[in-house]
Amino acid sequence: MNILLTGFMCAGKTTIGRKLAKLLEYSFIDTDTEIEEDQGCSVTDIFKYGGEECFRDMETRQLEKLKSAENSVIATGGGIILRMQNQRMLQKIGKRVYLKVPRAELLKRVKNDL
Repeated sequence: MNILLTGFMCAGKTTIGRKLAKLLEYSFIDTDTEIEEDQGCSVTDIFKYGGEECFRDMETRQLEKLKSAENSVIATGGGIILRMQNQRMLQKIGKRVYLKVPRAELLKRVKNDL
């Protein structure tokens, strides 16, 4: 079984995902990191030079690759659920967990992340 972490950017998907994977003795996968490794540049640069649509296409392709994943905790990008196609794939890949963080805390984290 796979566990997919969803939520806004800076919700803690990667941090919690790593800890949960270690606790469960599962593999940990971060879709943003996988995309960065495939492309050889940061998500920020992909948005800057390719645009959001380009990045969303990459997210969809990344989900296709994860269809065969097993016993993994997967931290997804904050916007991965924007496409209905991705939502359907997420349902097939594993159990989704939405990390809800209060708005004020998210704003603080995003400011610190910039």
